Amino acid sequence: GGYFGGHGGDPHDEAAEEVPRARAVERVRVRGALLDLGGLFAFLIAFFTNNLWVKEASYREQPDVAFVKRFAIKLQGVNADGHPFELAYSSVPSINTLAEGTLRVPTVTSSFTDPNLDLIPDVVRINMTFPLSDRERVHSVQAIYAMSYKLRNHVRLETEAPLAISFHSGVPGKALSIDGRLKLKVANPLPILPRVQGDADGTLLQTSRIYTSPEATIGALMQEAAAANNTVTLDPSTTAWDGAFPGCGGGCGFEVALTVRVTPEKVLYVPPFIEVAKFSWIQFLCTFIFLYIFTMPLLNFIVTNQVIQSVVRDDSAKAKII
Repeated sequence: GGYFGGHGGDPHDEAAEEVPRARAVERVRVRGALLDLGGLFAFLIAFFTNNLWVKEASYREQPDVAFVKRFAIKLQGVNADGHPFELAYSSVPSINTLAEGTLRVPTVTSSFTDPNLDLIPDVVRINMTFPLSDRERVHSVQAIYAMSYKLRNHVRLETEAPLAISFHSGVPGKALSIDGRLKLKVANPLPILPRVQGDADGTLLQTSRIYTSPEATIGALMQEAAAANNTVTLDPSTTAWDGAFPGCGGGCGFEVALTVRVTPEKVLYVPPFIEVAKFSWIQFLCTFIFLYIFTMPLLNFIVTNQVIQSVVRDDSAKAKII
């Protein structure tokens, strides 16, 4: 009796030991399934918030801006007899040829200042002075300046962006002063490329181009400037119009003074894949952690107290039966 009793095992005791182990395995399986559902739910939340895949990003950079000494300008007004007159000049020879009797050569000066000595101009000044007779009164100014615009930090860009100004006054003037902060306007975000991006739309006011009469008008030039992907504006800007006084004698003239202030500005760009993947993974992970912290106590309660009806399955016992 001792021989058989000492080494034998009670089948009921073995079954009693298998049931808790099977229940523990089942809890792990249920918890794993719920975690998988939580991960899927976290992905769906991150995806449908419309920020999972970043398609447009921005950063701040101060551009390198300079006046490339290409421009077109037109003055309009009336003379002492009340007849309208027009004065025009451009850096393009073919446009000056078409101007004929309205052509008048101004004195053009440009300069820049760099007070913080970072080799990037902070202020660019452009002055144009037209000689006038004592009988000419200017009421309107329209001009386009070609400005070089360079970015170096994240987006590598070298372009020539047109800057257009237009002003009209019912009172005759002797000077127009415009002071503003330069801002880049792009039709589409700039891509990140290993090479320097150039002018895809071509260069405005090319000196070697032969313009026709319809193309040489200031309206056509402004439309061409507005159609470019990269343009610059002065925003905000202040404008001052100095009235003309009669009897200026031989010292009559009209001055257009443009002051462009260059400050760090927001640059829109298309983020590369590695940047998109980084932000997408962070959003998914943060959403999953948030759900895990707030739903894990609930999952433990459901599994521990068997709120969900389940059947305990013992894979080891099934293997023994087979």
